[in-house]
Amino acid sequence: MDPALAFFLLVFGIPGAIWPYKLARFEEQLDSIGSKRSWDKVEPADWKVSLTRIVGVGMALFGAIGLLSA
Repeated sequence: MDPALAFFLLVFGIPGAIWPYKLARFEEQLDSIGSKRSWDKVEPADWKVSLTRIVGVGMALFGAIGLLSA
């Protein structure tokens, strides 16, 4: 694996694994732009928070493996 890609996966995977609620809520706030609902009142669904954590852990894991094998 290319070390730049591995580093990218590691850098963006760690926050998703550590702060999945904050990242999912930020994405929901971006999605609420243009709707009648206020951006500060949106909440992510539980499945979205879980999926954000799973994807973050996977990205960080593949990034770490890629950096160690490079």
